[in-house]
Amino acid sequence: MTLRRIPALLLILTLALMLRLIAIDARNLWYDEAFAVLFAEKGLSAMLYGTLTPVAGGAADIHPLLYYTTLNIWMNIFGEGAFAVRLWSVILGIATIYVIYLLGRDLFGEKTGLAAAFITAISPFHVQYSQETRMYSLMGLLLIGATWCVVRGWRSKSWGWWIAFGVLCGLAMYAQQLSAFYLIALGLVPFLAQRRDMIVRMCIGIGIALLVYAPWLVNIPSQLDKVGSYYWIAKPELSRFLVTTRTFLAGWLEFRDAALLITLALANILVIFLIVQVFFYLRRPRRDTSERWALFFVLWLFAAPVVLMWLISQWRPIYLDRGLIASALMLYLALAWLFTRSGLPRPVAVLLGTVGIVLAAIGLYTHYTWATFPNSPFRQADEYIRANWEEGDLVVHQDKISALPMIYYDRTLIQRYVGDEPGAPDDTLALPTQETLGLLADECLQRAARGGQRIWYITLTRAEQEAEEQFRETGASTLQDELTWLNSNYTLADQQQLNDLNIYLYSNPDTTALSAECE
Repeated sequence: MTLRRIPALLLILTLALMLRLIAIDARNLWYDEAFAVLFAEKGLSAMLYGTLTPVAGGAADIHPLLYYTTLNIWMNIFGEGAFAVRLWSVILGIATIYVIYLLGRDLFGEKTGLAAAFITAISPFHVQYSQETRMYSLMGLLLIGATWCVVRGWRSKSWGWWIAFGVLCGLAMYAQQLSAFYLIALGLVPFLAQRRDMIVRMCIGIGIALLVYAPWLVNIPSQLDKVGSYYWIAKPELSRFLVTTRTFLAGWLEFRDAALLITLALANILVIFLIVQVFFYLRRPRRDTSERWALFFVLWLFAAPVVLMWLISQWRPIYLDRGLIASALMLYLALAWLFTRSGLPRPVAVLLGTVGIVLAAIGLYTHYTWATFPNSPFRQADEYIRANWEEGDLVVHQDKISALPMIYYDRTLIQRYVGDEPGAPDDTLALPTQETLGLLADECLQRAARGGQRIWYITLTRAEQEAEEQFRETGASTLQDELTWLNSNYTLADQQQLNDLNIYLYSNPDTTALSAECE
């Protein structure tokens, strides 16, 4: 069979699958992914306790449970290996590409739909979240599905599409509550278009969504309190819009050196060309009214959620690029229109296409080869410790960030971790959640190290650097104090560094000076 006889969409979906299977189990699961697996395996009843139990400052956790519940079902069938738990997100990501094709086809035609599917298929941002054991791939699928239902419902006048829209919107909120920003923008479309018939249908769809989501609505105030009291997100600056564009087109990892400036510049050049071409398109005589509306629809759903989240974050910082994954998908659709229907001169289209391919290549290479925080070599650290393990050894983690991934990769090692300082911005793992996990934090290093004849102490390089800066500024640092205590009461027998993961082996404890009480 020749390539010409294979449907173009099938080729695109095959390419997307291949890109999402590369290094799927080679890259280490990071803290959030390990948490998802360790939490989801406990079942719905335990997860409800670990999420909704009141603690000082709000609910124990901030996320709803749809993704974790689906992951629990998936793991019961396919197991909890890294390949298996990430494959669920891969499948959700492939389904999203198919829906973005349908949306692009219905708005602008077959060619644009295929272009949108191709851009999404090679997008580093979408590849990343199609490989991650988190809820964002599911979130993107549900929101784009709801968007397609609006388009189909508008054109067919069938109530079935609006019922489906309402159900998908409610499920999207159960996947990730940041879906609200996209859904607000989507719900405003009929009002901005001043279509009374569509306003009625949209209101009914919203009513169905609220009915689906009603059982969880009562929990929103306490979960918002949790975000306001403890969460680590900083207030975004105006420059964050430029960074978000780069993230959508090249991925969210921290690019270094020249790649940082190159990806930032190229991504925003693409968006500038898109804006300019839209301006010239709208000035053309005899423009197609339906296409004009479709273009507004896509651009609105790309930009409005981003701006709305930024504005809300000036009051209560919640700005997360991954929470805008549906807006990224609408940007890919807008770029597909740019390449297929905007009337770009062919040389310019080739140049901009090259820019897009370069961005994708840099982003994908960075993603596949990334082996430091947050995807530090946790599995390799477990293997090293296991190979040198002796009776009476303990692994003690400086905090939860390294603890949960290393516990996921080896549950036979005795591993403990020191809890976050109560009330600190990173104090996000509440006691009820720890109880659900069966992994209670120790209040201090002295308690975590109790009974150990040898202590394997795990830190991250970035944590040590932050501790040094804090010590220079304030003269105090918990991590510095912990290292001082270890050096005073044990002998440093070995030190290994695996990328940015530091492994200290302490032996020969001074039993006359050791105490399990926090100092």
